[in-house]
Amino acid sequence: MDRHSGGRVGRVREAAVRAAAAAQNVEDFFDGVVRAVAPVLRFDVWAGVTVDPATLMNTGGNYRDAVPERLMPRMLDIEYREGDVNLLPDLARRPVPVGLLSREAGDRLEHSPRYRDIVRPLGYRDELRVLLRDRHGSWGALVLGRGRDAPAFGDADIAVAGALAQPLGDALRRLHLTQRAREEPPATAPGLILLGDDYRVLHLTPAVALWFEELGGPDGGAARDGLPPAVYAVAAAVRTPVAAGSLTSWAHTRTRGPVRLHAWCLGDRSPVRIAVAVEPARPSERTSFLITAYGLTPRERAVTELVLRGHSTADIGRRAGLSPHTVQDHLKAVFDKTGVRSRRDLVAKLFARHYLPALRHGAGGFGDSPAPSDTPSGASG
Repeated sequence: MDRHSGGRVGRVREAAVRAAAAAQNVEDFFDGVVRAVAPVLRFDVWAGVTVDPATLMNTGGNYRDAVPERLMPRMLDIEYREGDVNLLPDLARRPVPVGLLSREAGDRLEHSPRYRDIVRPLGYRDELRVLLRDRHGSWGALVLGRGRDAPAFGDADIAVAGALAQPLGDALRRLHLTQRAREEPPATAPGLILLGDDYRVLHLTPAVALWFEELGGPDGGAARDGLPPAVYAVAAAVRTPVAAGSLTSWAHTRTRGPVRLHAWCLGDRSPVRIAVAVEPARPSERTSFLITAYGLTPRERAVTELVLRGHSTADIGRRAGLSPHTVQDHLKAVFDKTGVRSRRDLVAKLFARHYLPALRHGAGGFGDSPAPSDTPSGASG
């Protein structure tokens, strides 16, 4: 890369990072990033996707400029059931998590179901994907498409996309943590969706309407005529042999925190082929996400949870089989990763911001079961 190209990449990256840092929610994040990169990384259509760092399943995003609603079921069926080249798990295995559909398919582009059924019918020539990841995990993806009349994506575009992966992954992870502190704990009943073979909705329980409003549709609003993309995704994925008939994932909502999606494949002997339940995420599932987002190791997680329950260094050492010196080493690492300086700060940041609201709404404690004797000391400040 010459000096001119390197300078251009650096300027685009800085502009994208500034836009990402200013975002208040996921839709703003992708809107701002796209505006920042558009002068250099040209495209005719785009989508911003958030993913579960553990499974890379779709958890939401910004789809206002993406695939039309009529093609969304097919798109996510290819993504999570049928398979294709240039999927997010493929990118996750690469040193630079960027992929171009035409290059991955090579001379077999016509055999790509995504090209054949989505890209070409919409009048686009190619699709560029960049997985947004940092050292703690993968948090989302940016998907860009160019029309047939536009120049092909080239090496310069791939270089720009590659430069965005790590800083935008870090920014998206930090945004998730900020949103967790602002979200309203859900007090809504679970919902059940029954689907036919073509993902057509056969039945919805009353609570589903609220959850769909919170999850949003491809146009950025409520999913009035179809399913939110995260629901399409889990419904498609449960039909693969790997799922063994059931699958659990989660998704972002606009104001009520993460929700749990559980899907079952019901066979082919009745019109109902798939069932999907939507319910508030359990406290342990919220914990798992936060631990991943802060980048804590399993041992650091165990020590942190004991601190939140009010245990002394000696108590933690006895329970975890560690020396007091080792406990202090783990705590120092936890303080560094969470940006605090003391146990009290740690309790205030993690418990008061992320857990206490859910407990006040009767969601239970760590591990989903209340532990009155383990109430964190100093939880209020």
